[in-house]
Amino acid sequence: MKAVLTLFNNSESFQPITRRWPVGMLPILNKPMLEWHIINCVISGIRDILILVVENPLSVSEFVGPDTRWGASIKVVACKDPCGPKEILRRISGTAPETVVIIPTETIMNIRYENLLNFHDNRQGKITRVMAGSRIELRCDGDTVTRCSSSTECEPEETGVYVSRLLDTNFPEAVDYSWNGNFTSIREPKDLWTANIASLDGCFSDFLGLADQSSKKETLQIGHHTRIDPTAIINRPSCIGDFCRVNSRAQILAYSVLGNGVIVDKAAIVRSSVIFPETYVGMDANIESSIVVANVMINIEIGTWTPVRDPFLLSGVNRKIIYALPEKVVDKILALILLLITFPIWFTKGLIRLVRKKPFFGSCQFMVRDIYFYPSSKDAAQAKNFLWFENSGPFVERLPSLINVLAGNIRLVGVRPLRDRDYKHYKEDWTLQRFEALDGLFTPVDAECSEDVLQEEKIAAENYFTATRNLKEDMRILVKAIKKLLVRQWKRV
Repeated sequence: MKAVLTLFNNSESFQPITRRWPVGMLPILNKPMLEWHIINCVISGIRDILILVVENPLSVSEFVGPDTRWGASIKVVACKDPCGPKEILRRISGTAPETVVIIPTETIMNIRYENLLNFHDNRQGKITRVMAGSRIELRCDGDTVTRCSSSTECEPEETGVYVSRLLDTNFPEAVDYSWNGNFTSIREPKDLWTANIASLDGCFSDFLGLADQSSKKETLQIGHHTRIDPTAIINRPSCIGDFCRVNSRAQILAYSVLGNGVIVDKAAIVRSSVIFPETYVGMDANIESSIVVANVMINIEIGTWTPVRDPFLLSGVNRKIIYALPEKVVDKILALILLLITFPIWFTKGLIRLVRKKPFFGSCQFMVRDIYFYPSSKDAAQAKNFLWFENSGPFVERLPSLINVLAGNIRLVGVRPLRDRDYKHYKEDWTLQRFEALDGLFTPVDAECSEDVLQEEKIAAENYFTATRNLKEDMRILVKAIKKLLVRQWKRV
């Protein structure tokens, strides 16, 4: 028996939270959907698993790993485009002739594969197609905000689950397996929220291995090394991950999911919401019917992803920890030293501008990224004006911006701050690594690239810098960048 798990759903409506992961890797009760499916396959005796993925295949491979923890043989294959069951069977038809079950990872349903396989075996030479006759919907209990879920009958709907033999690649007639258990497909953020709330309500107890729970309404899961203040209020059903902290007078009300490492500060309220791992919820914040990732959130009733600019309300717990406090101190000290050393240059330049009836300092606008936002999204950046000497050469023009470094608006060494038009170059996965470093005044492009280098080479230089950077590397880039910029400045003169 072989299982084929597909991660094909389009991630556009989930951006920016699917920058690194496909939709099928998003969590249901703090585990990725893919992991739940793998666990269910193993429990059902299926230990040969093939994963087909279109978006972010490397992240899936890293998650599965070469030696899986689930006791199964798992192979990850990248696909250019999503494909249907017939094409999937054709692609894997060279393997040993056996029965294969095709499962979309984004499909959540309370089905037992043993019953499905028995049904299929009794109809030899046929393909079995699982059709759902009901879907999960949510409602409120009276005037309270408590969420509860129920199955609603609907027209038979394809779940995307198929069973076939690999020899039957001519795709013979399909036989419908009518199934009226709980079912939902994750196509947009509201579906992900619904699946989490419904899971707390016990609607997917078989899928989550919770079939033996005594009372679904009393479910309360608290992870290890989680600290909850005695004055905090925790309502059931809720799920709280590992290494979380719920501070004094905070309220985690019914139907809430906190991912691993979440911090809920004093008097904050979380109600009917899903908080992704490593997120800080600030003092007195009120989160209701939302999905929150770092400082990006979507209210399910509104349906729009919104960044919260105030890091004291929402932020990523570990965002940009790569820049430790000693590095920031060194950064500002070096900026001050450079400002003093170059004082004769920029002061003279400023006086000349005054004589020409211009402001002492000019300005240049860049899109500087918010360090608390998912950084590769264009929405992560705000237009900021930097002190600048326009048209004064590659080194002299940026000297006034050393003041911006001292003010903490930009790093001394980092990747290039982009202009609004530049984001068109950052659509593919390989271009996104650079966003893990902050914007800087002196960049690896200044240090490593010539003036006429291609955009792809600039991105590659920044990717390498991001992956290897440390304080020593910053100093190397700074020295090399200044040398090259001075040479270019001299040639310009």
